Amino acid sequence: MAKRIFRLVVCFAAILVIGIGVQQGKASASSADSIIKIYLNTNELDTKTPAKIKNGTTFVPVRAVFESLGMKVVWEPKKQLLTVKDSERTITLIVGEKAAKINGKTVALEAPAENIDGALQVPLHFVGDATGAIVYWDPYVAEVSILTMKFMKDNNINKAELDKQVKEYLAAKAKEEAAKKKEDTKPNVTKKPKTPVDLNKINGMYAGFRSDFGGYECGGMCWDMYTFLPNKKVLIGPPANGGPETIDCKKEKCLSYSINKGQLKLSNGKTMPIKKTKNGFLEINSIALTKVEPVPKGTTFNNTYTFMGYSGLIGVTPTANSWTYKLTLHKNGTFELSGISIGSLAANSNPSTHTGHSGKDEKGKYRIQNNTITMTGSDGKVHKALFFIHDSDVDDIQVGLRNYYVN
Repeated sequence: MAKRIFRLVVCFAAILVIGIGVQQGKASASSADSIIKIYLNTNELDTKTPAKIKNGTTFVPVRAVFESLGMKVVWEPKKQLLTVKDSERTITLIVGEKAAKINGKTVALEAPAENIDGALQVPLHFVGDATGAIVYWDPYVAEVSILTMKFMKDNNINKAELDKQVKEYLAAKAKEEAAKKKEDTKPNVTKKPKTPVDLNKINGMYAGFRSDFGGYECGGMCWDMYTFLPNKKVLIGPPANGGPETIDCKKEKCLSYSINKGQLKLSNGKTMPIKKTKNGFLEINSIALTKVEPVPKGTTFNNTYTFMGYSGLIGVTPTANSWTYKLTLHKNGTFELSGISIGSLAANSNPSTHTGHSGKDEKGKYRIQNNTITMTGSDGKVHKALFFIHDSDVDDIQVGLRNYYVN
């Protein structure tokens, strides 16, 4: 599943701020009760009240949005009057009225401003009308995006072209979704893990992915990994020398943990929400995680795998870049690698600074045991990394923090 999602992310990297990556278990985007995230340029806004869909109109909380835009918000409850100001404009509106004023000029509203979930909210499009920003609602991932004029100027982005790309993306997604509904005649099957997680006896490695909007943290897709060990120990992230069977807490940064009232408390002082989903999956920090299973003995690999990554808004941000690595695993136990060196095959450092690129191909031998791949280059150098298969599909593999798949 991860490979299909990431291909979609890369295809539309030019407008990644809309949050194309789809997380497992996300609420239906069309529901008025959905949790809708708000992105200002490339950053998610931390709002107490989420955006809402009501009677077909997307509403966003006034104070959270306009104050994030550097504007002063004044609310006069007796008059039900809202005033928003900055050095360039003064915006006024009265709750319940379908019009507002921007620098004295009357502007029609898609719907009147109203109090929703304890916060004054206005139609999303009004934010664009009032500030010149490009605004849009992505129903496919339940996210609102606001791209400011300053952001476009700082990144030398043409507003008309970016607006065109957004519309093309949404049109393409609508067409894709319509095709899926037409072709999918099979009944829905609820996915369940082989063994439902038991929070009282949790053990082994669990992994799940989340979107990396803009590609600045992980190159487009981040993998969260937790290996729960005996004596209430946990290792967060991939092991240093291969699969979970190689973990040595005397050498690696294992943490003590406890689980109480839905919280995973770590010995480093951090706390994360943890739960067992209705389907039996483990969920930490709202990311659904799947248990990593050992590679079955006798499994044969005979494919060329691709890993794609990016940094920045491809085709939009001048400093953006993307890369593709190829890894071929032959059934005779030999490999070929292009784009990076064997030592950085599974690395996941900042894409703008990592130095793992290689101008020439590498060859050698590999061996897979449990969840460890051992690769020996033609120069005799040996490198070990975490290795597992996604959904029992040998066309979709994980090497360290990177997802490689047959393109």
